[in-house]
Order: sequence, then C-alpha cells, then structure tokens
Amino acid sequence: MNRKTIILKNVSLSLIYKIISMGIVFLTVPLLLEYLDKEQYGVWATLFSLVNIIFFVDGGIGNGLKTKLSEALSHNNTTLAKQYISTAYLAIFSIMILVFLLGVFIIYQINLQELLNASLDTNQLRSVLIPLLSLVCLSFLLSLFKGLYYANQEASSVELAMLLYQILIFSAILIFIKYFDRNLLYVALTYGIANVLVGIIFTINFFRKRKDLIPSISFFQKDKIKDLLSLSLAFFGIQLSMIVIFTTDNLIISNLIHPSEVTNYDIVYRLFQVLIILSLIAQDPLWALYTDAYQKEDYKWIKKTIVRLNKLFLLFLVVLGVLYAISDTLIKVWTQKDLLISQSLLILMTIFTAVRVYGIIYMTFLNSIGKIKWQMWLYVLGALINIPLSIFLVKHTSLGSSGVILGTTLSIISMSIILPVQTFKVLKAK
Repeated sequence: MNRKTIILKNVSLSLIYKIISMGIVFLTVPLLLEYLDKEQYGVWATLFSLVNIIFFVDGGIGNGLKTKLSEALSHNNTTLAKQYISTAYLAIFSIMILVFLLGVFIIYQINLQELLNASLDTNQLRSVLIPLLSLVCLSFLLSLFKGLYYANQEASSVELAMLLYQILIFSAILIFIKYFDRNLLYVALTYGIANVLVGIIFTINFFRKRKDLIPSISFFQKDKIKDLLSLSLAFFGIQLSMIVIFTTDNLIISNLIHPSEVTNYDIVYRLFQVLIILSLIAQDPLWALYTDAYQKEDYKWIKKTIVRLNKLFLLFLVVLGVLYAISDTLIKVWTQKDLLISQSLLILMTIFTAVRVYGIIYMTFLNSIGKIKWQMWLYVLGALINIPLSIFLVKHTSLGSSGVILGTTLSIISMSIILPVQTFKVLKAK
C-alpha cells in the first residue's frame, strides 16, 4: 500500500471516528455541568489535568518507541521490533510504579483545598485523587498501544479507541444523572476505568493480529533502552516542558481566581481544541510516513507534503475565524447556560489555536526524523517563562483567565517562527 493510500485511509477513518467522538464529548460536557455544579466541574477539570501529567513522564519512551518501531517495521525486522516493544513495556512498568508512589506521597503532603481554592476539604479531594491516580497509572502503561498502532500505520485505530472511551463516559454520566446523587468520585472512577478498559481491549486486539510482536521478558534488551532514550531524552525534555506550558493553566486559574472560572476557561478551550485535534488527526499518520520516506531518501515527497499542509493552513485560518465569530452563541447553545464568557478569552484562544496548529506542521516532521534539539530548547524556554508570565498577567492586568492563555501563547510562539526555518534548512541540504 503506497503512502498516499495509507494517508487517505487513516485520515478518512480517523476523521469519522474523531467527529463522532467530539460530538459525544460535546454532549457529555453539558451533562457533566448538570451532574456537577460549576465549582465542582472546575475542580474536576483541574484535578484531571494534573493527574494526566503522568502521561508526559514516560521518559520520552512512548515517542521513541513510535519512531524506532516504525523504522524496524519499515525494514521488516520483526526481532528488533519485538525487542523495542518488550523493552518499552518493562521500562514503562517500572516508571509507573515510581510515579504512583511519588504521587501518593505528594497528595498526602500538600493542602489540596488551599491549592485548588475549593470548598471541598482536603480529605474529600484525596478520596477522589488516590483512586484516580491508581487508574491513570495503569492507563499510562496500557497507553503504549497507541505507539504500536501508529508505527504499524494504523493511526485510525487510535481514534477508534478514543471513540469507545468517550462512549463509555457518556453512558456512565447519563446513568449518574438519573440514578445517583452528585459525587465527584463517581466521575473520577468513570474516566479512569473507561481508559483502562479501552487500553486492555486495543492492546489485546493488536497482539492478536501481530502475535509475532507479543512482548516477552526474554526479548528485553538493556541496550535498547539506551537506543530509545538516545532519541527520547530530548523528547522527554519536550514533554516536561509541555507539562508546565499546557497542564498548569487550570491550576493557576483555580488558585488565583476560583474553580468556577476554570469552568469557563475549560469550555472555551474544549471548543477551540476541536480544530487543534482535527489538525493532529491529519498529521498523525504522517509521522510514520515521514520516517519511512526519510529512511528511503524520498525527500521530494516530504517537501510536497509540507507545501500542501501550508496551503491547507490558509483554509484553516478561515475556519478558525468563523468559529470565533459564532463561538459565544455556540457555547450558550452547547452548554444551555450563560457562562458569561469574556471576549478577550475568545480572541486570545483564537490566536493560541492558530499558533499551535501552525507549529504542529513542522513539529511532526522534525519529530519523525529525530531533529528535535531546537524544539527542545524552545520548549524549555517556554516552560521557564510560562508560569511567571501567566501569574503576572492574571495579577497585574484586567485580563483574568484570559491572561493565562496569553501567557501560554507567548511561551510557544517562537516554535512557529524557528521550526519552519529549521525544516527548510534540513530539506534544502537534501
């Protein structure tokens, strides 16, 4: 199957699955707002974003596996592929245990009520966080299935998994509204268990089809950790920086303003995130294909693909402008509530979305060939300025939560300027 066919198949199926999945998310959000009150929704959004930090601390092994496994499969080296898979699973399992123990220690060392500026006391918050942490840690290990499907050029299967995940959550919230009293723990358990179930189902499905790649302790190779990390330490630096840039917004807003303001921010972010997700869907199949093309020195195909993506970005800006124009009305219809969303938040979220999506075009290519040193340092710079800049903008301007997304945008804008230049230089040399 040629690259064009693979892209069309994966993008078409991924779009179908993702559109349905996003539709379910859009239906789930107002149900969550109904089941939880505005403050508890804000608390939940903050807790969920904090716990999901775990998915960023794999040492870069997840991304390293995706690239190295793609290379091994491209050369039909099944033994090497199995060694990478076995090594990755055992390494991630070890990290999972350490992260869980560290997470429990931190949870019992801090005053969660004060940190989140919430009406729920610390013991109540701990009773939600500990079970959620346990389930997310298990999901962390199981989430390696995504890299397996990406490397095997089956990106659409990952979106199918996410669709099943959203269906499970939507169904559970409907049941809670009808039969159960408001309880944040029920919501936490639903998200955690759904993620674990999906991970188990799709992991089993992959290895049922590729029995030759089933991980085994005997295939664990210590030197393969070095192989993965030789590429992945930079990825890990990027991931740590992304934790600071993309997962601290809710906590800053909750702590400095109020959890209820997190609800407004989260709703607007979810709306604009639709376009970011659609962009990622289009780019995900390209990772393995860029790697394959670069290995085979098919630079002409790479250049043509990037030019096409830039033309599509112009169309994307038009769609983004339309979304901004109707966003206020759309949010009212969607949530069935007047959340009093500020225009500054809508404008700055629009700008953030444009900057983020443009950068993704070049990040995908550079990540796929391991040229990530510049990206790493730009992310580190962004991480260093993000939190102090966001806090300054909240405290010393009238922007409120809008200052947080402005701080995030300023933290990543350098990548949308420098990474295109780096890409041009890499391809010009070819």
